[in-house]
Formats: sequence, C-alpha cells, structure tokens
Amino acid sequence: GGGAKWLALLRDRELLEVIEGLCTLPGVGPKVAACIALFSLDKNQAIPVDTHVWKVATQYMLPELAGKSLTPKLSIVVADAFVAKFGEYAGWAQNVLFIGQLPAKKLVATEVTSETAKPTKRKRATKMVEIQA
Repeated sequence: GGGAKWLALLRDRELLEVIEGLCTLPGVGPKVAACIALFSLDKNQAIPVDTHVWKVATQYMLPELAGKSLTPKLSIVVADAFVAKFGEYAGWAQNVLFIGQLPAKKLVATEVTSETAKPTKRKRATKMVEIQA
C-alpha cells in the first residue's frame, strides 16, 4: 500500500480493511491507523484506543475491565463498546469524552505589542497563553 491514490481509495473501504491497510505502512499501528481513518478518511466510527481512551472506557462504559491492562483484544472490546453506545459517530463521541478527561486548562488571548523598524508604528499580535484553571 501507499501513495495518494491508494490512500484516497481507502475512503470507500470498510473500517477493518482501512485499518489493516494503514497498518502496512511503516510506523503505523492500530491507534494511529484509527486516527487517520477517523480524522482523514471519513470513518466516523473509528476508535483510536490508547491509555486515555481505555481510562474513559473503564470508568464509564466497561467498569468490569478496570484494573486490567490494555491489550489488542481489549482495544477491540473498547471500540465495539463505543460503537454500540454511540453508533455511527462513535469516533467523534470518543474524542469529546477524551478531551473532557484532559487536565483543566484555559487558553487566554493576550495582546502582545512589539516595536517595528519605524518608531511611530506598533505591530500587534495575539498570543495564546495557557493558564491553570
């Protein structure tokens, strides 16, 4: 596999075939393949399972798996649970839940000014500053 044409053709394939195909590329495993499928190939039900998604799944959906280690087989169980609960857009639902688990931080826009070569003009820029909530 590989190449732009091959990648574009993956959009018309089933999710499992897409993930298997992407995993043939160097450095691409199941999680990265699921990310590519979800964010770039219109596979809205793709679930990129990692330790963070595992935590969400065991906390809210599969508490019976809490305390176990994430394995490739359990990644499939987690993905199936998300699809069963959230349906066609399970990948996006998982993404929202994942973001909700991130540490509480706020980005605040602050105006930063700097002098340009001409002293009568000021250059203004907006800088995003991260603060703890």
